[in-house]
Amino acid sequence: MKRYGVGAVLFGFALSLAGCGPEKALPTDLLKSGSGPVQSTVPTKSDPEALAVIDQAVKAFTGGKLELLAKGKYCRVATEGLMYSVVSSIPSIEATRAIDAAWPDKIHFTNNGQGPENKMAVESWLRRPEFVVVHNGAEHRPANPAEWEQNLASDFVGQVWMAFLLPPTDPKAVVFEPQTITLEHRDLKLVKLSLREHPVYQLYFDAKSSALVRVEYTITETGVPRRTTMIFSDHKPGPDGLLLPYRLECLHNKSVVEKWAVKKWEFPETIKDDEFMPKKK
Repeated sequence: MKRYGVGAVLFGFALSLAGCGPEKALPTDLLKSGSGPVQSTVPTKSDPEALAVIDQAVKAFTGGKLELLAKGKYCRVATEGLMYSVVSSIPSIEATRAIDAAWPDKIHFTNNGQGPENKMAVESWLRRPEFVVVHNGAEHRPANPAEWEQNLASDFVGQVWMAFLLPPTDPKAVVFEPQTITLEHRDLKLVKLSLREHPVYQLYFDAKSSALVRVEYTITETGVPRRTTMIFSDHKPGPDGLLLPYRLECLHNKSVVEKWAVKKWEFPETIKDDEFMPKKK
């Protein structure tokens, strides 16, 4: 089977999937010591200058209505775009993605695409620490469930939750090492973020608009580091006036694996807990 970037969940496992069994929540007891992401040295408390960068970003995101920050705790997003093969000779495929999420640890997403030879459908549910992955109607069991589950959660923090600024405003977050840099002829504010068991994230904010435009972090997949860069662009007011990105681009180790256009952001008052596990048959 062709292997596309979507296979690294948000996109951490190859789509050369095999060995499916009955649908059930997977255990999380196979993560070996030392197999997780390499952590940077993290201070015990946030740097005031780094906190000031986050405060400016929150004001920009909410239009100064700070109470709107809580809106992001329940979200639904629909996107369409391209997924690029990790094998350069294989073309991209058109795909759609739908995500439902409840902060901080519940996710349900579906990817549907048409490859050169066949259709691809991946659906995943996460209600930490349990998760289920279904590929083309059959359950997939990753070789290391605990690593897979941790990487999925870390990807989701960096690629979705970060757009709503919930991770850097979490009470347990530590933000540090503020810098002002120029990247691709653009002035940016850069801070680092540590949040519990996840990797250290680097957050890049536009110096003028204070919008979050880039997130970088490193996780480990089967002993191999994977550097992820998430680019947020085309920011404009969405539901409730929140300043949201409408174009998303994901790179792994500097290679583009996905490009998405957001068709709809939604922020319901709540999402029922049973939506984050498949219905029992």
